[in-house]
Amino acid sequence: MANTFTTNYDFVKSEIGGDNQSWGNNLHTTLNLADIALAKAVENQLMSGITSSVIDLTASGSNGIISTSANLKYFESVVIGDKIRVSGSSETINGTAATPVIHTVTAKTSADSITTNINVTTDTSSTITVAKVLEPAHINSGPIVCAPLTSLSAATRTAGGVGVPGTDTTDALIANGDVKLGATNADTVTFTAKVATDILPSADGAYDLGAAGSEWQDLHIDGTANIDSLVADTADINGGTVDGITSLSVSATTISMTGYTIGSNGKGARTVSTETASGGVNGDIWYEY
Repeated sequence: MANTFTTNYDFVKSEIGGDNQSWGNNLHTTLNLADIALAKAVENQLMSGITSSVIDLTASGSNGIISTSANLKYFESVVIGDKIRVSGSSETINGTAATPVIHTVTAKTSADSITTNINVTTDTSSTITVAKVLEPAHINSGPIVCAPLTSLSAATRTAGGVGVPGTDTTDALIANGDVKLGATNADTVTFTAKVATDILPSADGAYDLGAAGSEWQDLHIDGTANIDSLVADTADINGGTVDGITSLSVSATTISMTGYTIGSNGKGARTVSTETASGGVNGDIWYEY
């Protein structure tokens, strides 16, 4: 009996009782191929998912069955309770390209067939993409480095080797949906890049920027600051006008003013002046010098 090969990866199975001179080489070759195959399985399948025209969706009572008509062994590492993201189907309930659907695995028949909690519509003709949804328990190490595909080097991804990248060469990371950063306010987020969008609160007037004892340093604004109420330790206003003040309370030992017109009353305009009381007009404010 000659050497044989495994079904999925063509690993060499040395002839039992024969091929004595090649067992060592065959074993080393097989282990190297297994190492490469496992690395590809983690990235291509568990993380990147798999897109194929031989993935079938079949209705099964109140559940659905996702299977492969080829021996892909994609569900080899999938267990009950895992979540599978499906897109590319022609049926919305299954998961279309525009609206993917998350299915929870309720049973596993084999490495090529799983049962999910959603009653799917049978689809055996579409090119469908399935991928395991990574939950917090799946990512427990770091750092995770993301970069635009044009920036990826041989150190992170070998061209045509360990995965097929997408087509976006601009964005390093896109996180759709609600995003939570940090577990508590003891964690920190560092921005090295600049912000290229508006920063809006989810509810008008609901959140603070800074707090007592945790204040921002300098605020630089080139535009208009719309502030409902202003409390300032000091204020140095150079130019401009202050409009719409109905009352002004000033607590100071010295107020220095020169040449200001202070509103008007029934006696006429009140002007700060160096005129004597007899030289001014009724309603003026005067002082001696």
